[in-house]
Amino acid sequence: MRPEHWLYTIPLRLRSLFRWTQADQELDDELREHLERATEEYVAKGMTQEEAQRRARLDLGGIEQTKEKCRDARRVDWIQDLVQDVRFGLRMLRKSPGFTAVAVLTLALGIGASTIGFSVFYNLLFNAFDAKDASRLAVPVLESAESNAPSGRSLSPLRCSLSNFAAIRAAFEDIACYRHALVLVNDGKETRQVEAGYVTANAFDFYGVPALLGRGIVPEDAKPGAPAVFVMNYKTWKGDFSLDPKILGKSFMVNGQPMTLVGIMPPRFQAYGALVRIWTAINDHEPAMPHADLYTLARLWPGETLDAASAELNVILARLVKVDPNAFPKHFSARVQSATDFLMGPWGIGSAGGSKFGLKEMLYALLAAVMMLLLIACTNVANLLLARATVREKEIAVRSALGATRWRLIRQLLMESLLLAGAGCAIGCVFALFGLKGVAAIVPQKGIGVGGELVMGLNGRVLLFALGITVLTTLICGLTPAIHAVGCNLQSRIAGSGQGIAGKVRHGRLRSALMIGEIALSIMLLVSAGLMMRSFFVLTHVELGFNPKNLVFAAFGPTSGHQQTPEQSQTFQREVFQRLKMLPGVADIAINNSLLGYNVGRKSEVTVPGTVHSGEAGFDGCSASLFSTLGLHLLRGTWLSQSDVASARHVAVLNETMAHDFFGGTDPIGRQIEVKAFGGQSHSAADRFFRVIGIVGDMKNYDGPEQPVRPMAYIPYTIQGYALFLVKTKAPPASMLHAIQEQVWAVDRDVVFGDLEPVEDTLHTLTYSAPEFGVATISPLAGIALLLVIAGVFSVMAYAVTLQTQEIGIRMALGAQRENILTMVVFRGLRLVAVGLLAGALASLGLTRFIASQIWGVSVTDPLTYVSVAILVLVVALVACWIPARRAMKVDPMIALRYE
Repeated sequence: MRPEHWLYTIPLRLRSLFRWTQADQELDDELREHLERATEEYVAKGMTQEEAQRRARLDLGGIEQTKEKCRDARRVDWIQDLVQDVRFGLRMLRKSPGFTAVAVLTLALGIGASTIGFSVFYNLLFNAFDAKDASRLAVPVLESAESNAPSGRSLSPLRCSLSNFAAIRAAFEDIACYRHALVLVNDGKETRQVEAGYVTANAFDFYGVPALLGRGIVPEDAKPGAPAVFVMNYKTWKGDFSLDPKILGKSFMVNGQPMTLVGIMPPRFQAYGALVRIWTAINDHEPAMPHADLYTLARLWPGETLDAASAELNVILARLVKVDPNAFPKHFSARVQSATDFLMGPWGIGSAGGSKFGLKEMLYALLAAVMMLLLIACTNVANLLLARATVREKEIAVRSALGATRWRLIRQLLMESLLLAGAGCAIGCVFALFGLKGVAAIVPQKGIGVGGELVMGLNGRVLLFALGITVLTTLICGLTPAIHAVGCNLQSRIAGSGQGIAGKVRHGRLRSALMIGEIALSIMLLVSAGLMMRSFFVLTHVELGFNPKNLVFAAFGPTSGHQQTPEQSQTFQREVFQRLKMLPGVADIAINNSLLGYNVGRKSEVTVPGTVHSGEAGFDGCSASLFSTLGLHLLRGTWLSQSDVASARHVAVLNETMAHDFFGGTDPIGRQIEVKAFGGQSHSAADRFFRVIGIVGDMKNYDGPEQPVRPMAYIPYTIQGYALFLVKTKAPPASMLHAIQEQVWAVDRDVVFGDLEPVEDTLHTLTYSAPEFGVATISPLAGIALLLVIAGVFSVMAYAVTLQTQEIGIRMALGAQRENILTMVVFRGLRLVAVGLLAGALASLGLTRFIASQIWGVSVTDPLTYVSVAILVLVVALVACWIPARRAMKVDPMIALRYE
């Protein structure tokens, strides 16, 4: 084609593109004129009018075929075809409202669940940090040998002093240091307790996020003599000050010292601590500050790997250890983790230090689960489309005989699938919009945390994912049924009925395979959810050794700058103890020195004089009332008396594990133990010895319920000096928190609360929240998968019964009883279900090892879970098969024989 000819045709193509009707009308007029001229020529040659018209049509080669060739020459017919396919698809779906509703709802559940899963996965693992170059953020950690750690190794974040700041910074592009402290902030109207982040002067520049109002911390704020300033987070500004911009520049009293508010940070900025509400600069000119331990957050050099950074950091720390051996643990190695791994790991959100439950592994399991659910939904709809295409065989054959190509037929069937997927995507996104609000509420978020505020929503990437899933769903659901629908001799179907799907091996095998695959995938989901539920049940029913119900844990102390002498501290503790004991709604009150269930107290090397028995044990200072408050079980001897506590007598009550480990089968009552930690220059030699006066039953005391009990001794809290309070309430514990806080502040207003919450909430936050998140997200997916299996089995069996109506009529005419028909239909369905169940169980045995890290107390091959899932699926499948079977049983043989 000559270039000038191509340019000449462009206007014609454009006109055809936007003026379809007029272009087609002009084409009709031109063809009619051509036929009239050809007819006149043949008449002039002596033919009759009828013969001349026939010859003219033969020469033209068919009007419709010629029109198609002309449209092809314009190269814009695909737009018209697309519009026709959309209209045809909508018309066909409107003719089958029941099928359309089931298919759209099925896809909506699959696409909606996938969108929720991807949003959670993306926002937690790739969008948790609102920071400059967030992908290069890293956290240095120290791994040291520790015999009582769950894995024999203790992992903790690196703590850096300002004196070592420059040396450690050499391993990275940049680092920032920070520490946390509870402070009292007074705005002139009200005093609030908030968590403050004390950061190095470069910390805000390190994060690279500009302030919403005012400014962040700048290097000048850390210089000697600089005015004391602080920056507030968005949540505090919104919740406590109603977004009032006038508070900027106002002076507040922070721990009794005036400080000026210079900036408000944007909503997602929540750096250097998940619970931090204000930030202020660390003043390195303070006498104690150069040697204070600070957490570190680093940024890797561009292109640097974590292993390379770890190696360089180890070299630097090896030099620092030689200068100050006491600044680091013995036999340690440094490792650099990505900030995301740190946030999702044992020191991040949703996990206690020794917990085995990691949120990152849970997220991968969640993503795999939603992908399986989507595949189940697609398989379900594909099976329905295949059955529907089989019913439409005669229609498809007729369309082929009228000139439709196989590609055109496939394209029309794919368009129906796309319409279903598009509607499913729209409804699924609505489901996801509401579902994400529920998911965001159950994501574990308490911990050291260095990231930003978690954002769950349908952002651009999530919506793009939903669109991509829609296209993938279209291909999975529609391509195979479409190809099978036009995959054989269509012309031979015109003479047939198009019925009898059971007799058509080609479609029967494919539909059976799809049903088996759908059931197998659902079994895998159900088994995974069942194992997690069993594990969570076992974890939450571990015998703790104490009853956490109606217990409040309260840890408080003076703010910095208001330190108390030992005598003042004891007086303060006694007065608080008496006030809380007299508080209405309080049943009992006790003092201990450790976080109940998670901390063995002060650890020390212990030996038994006169024997070779030695080892490490924890020492928990407590009051005489701890026994009654926790409901401990005394095995032998006596508990601590009030006089023991008041006089700080060196007596100890051992837990059962310590008595067994240190004394074997002998009776420890009246024996002595030597405790290395209570010796030293400020103590006499006698202070190292404690006399054993009793043995109590074990209670969980180290990193949560899933960890074994450690050797532990209970001693008077007056020996160690500091106190944590346990309050047993008569009313719901949450309702008593404010009253407890007011009673403490009535004694000393300059007191901050490190913890004030029900013990059950502490257990949930530190141990139960991560596995609960897994159960709460994967269990609904498994439930939806089971519903889809029910719908899939029911719809496929219902289609099969409809297509076998004539066959059933013949069987009944030949003498088959109605019960035989019922058995035949149910048996066919259950046979496929049994194969799918077996395939799913075998696949689960191989795949559940990937969630082994999220399972505790239950084997990944737990027989009870597998048997329960098998019974559940068989029961629901039996019901799904029985309903269509009853319909088949009621078929009238005379009507069935005439069924077409």
